[in-house]
Amino acid sequence: MMTFNIEFESPDRIEGKEGRSKLLATQSELYQVLKRLKQAIKTRYEVKPDRMDLHIEVTRQRNDPAFRKKAEEVHQTTIDLSDESNWGFLGKAFVLWTPEVLGYGRTHITIAFFGNYPKPTLDALQQMITLVVDSQ
Repeated sequence: MMTFNIEFESPDRIEGKEGRSKLLATQSELYQVLKRLKQAIKTRYEVKPDRMDLHIEVTRQRNDPAFRKKAEEVHQTTIDLSDESNWGFLGKAFVLWTPEVLGYGRTHITIAFFGNYPKPTLDALQQMITLVVDSQ
């Protein structure tokens, strides 16, 4: 199965580094699958180190009064990892596209940031997604 719920660590409050983003719940199935995918990518390609654990940015400004409401729009929504249109590149980052948020647009989870390292093809990464999800 390749459909998962997006779950946040603490949907009702802002924690630590969460100025504009919400951290995914580490115990969630989605987090576990994406963490394995990140590891698989790191074993085959050079990537930049993570600045923050898996998260979704939901606002462009710190102290956004609508932060909680925006986070709640995404929390518990379903994402299909087998839908190729949910994957892509945002600049030098390989991302999982997540739901749109009012006033922000389409959100995403960065899986790997390649920086100046060579970027693999989207096809190669999508094959890795299938292998990682099928092996769970």
